[in-house]
Amino acid sequence: ARSINLVAIRVMEAVGPDAVVRLARDLGIESHLEPTLALSLGASEITPLELAGAYATFAGGGRYEAPRLILAIDGPDGKRLPLPGPPPGRDVLTPAEAYVVTSLLTSVVTQGTAKSAQVLARPIAGKTGTSNDSRDAWFAGYSADTVAVVWVGFDDRRPLGKRETGGRTALPIFVKAMKAAEKNVPPRPFARPDDVEVVAIDPGSGLRAYPGMEGAVDEVFLLGTAPTQEARRRDVADTSTLLMEEFGP
Repeated sequence: ARSINLVAIRVMEAVGPDAVVRLARDLGIESHLEPTLALSLGASEITPLELAGAYATFAGGGRYEAPRLILAIDGPDGKRLPLPGPPPGRDVLTPAEAYVVTSLLTSVVTQGTAKSAQVLARPIAGKTGTSNDSRDAWFAGYSADTVAVVWVGFDDRRPLGKRETGGRTALPIFVKAMKAAEKNVPPRPFARPDDVEVVAIDPGSGLRAYPGMEGAVDEVFLLGTAPTQEARRRDVADTSTLLMEEFGP
């Protein structure tokens, strides 16, 4: 978890907190966000509905649509009453960019803190979250058809308990909700755009895996952004450190 936090801070530092806040606004998050590096660690608070709208953008191929609480109203006579139309949507990310985010969030379920969501037996992307002293437990996730966000906490910010985390407390609720919502919905994969590519990567160096490399992992990249340098074979000496190894510092 510490290494992931360090990566988050470095990414925030590279792109700048102001740019992150602007993207959050485009994703429908209206709560106050402090434009500091601590934002990468969840230092600001937002509502579950805002988070659902943001995650629905990833699930929807990068297009944001404002959440609606009321879809239809029937009058006493049974006739459907007219409702004002929804505000226009907007393209926030390209479908390829949204798919890369989905790929990252899918790994949380396949090999991360949300493995128990695999019981749904369908592709799921999402993220667990736990605030300081376990005051809040989160899971935000989606399939190809449904988005759900679960928050567990007290209104007076009391701790939930030492062992309460997003994966332990919020995720089981998400699983139950998704089972009910998609009871009669056949599972389907996330649609992959043409302008992404899957490349085998050396997880140790982040470089492209050499042919036949054991332990290589497939990662999704926007076209033209995958690493081109190939990882060094494990049975080949690194000439940059050979003299250091032979003669010492």
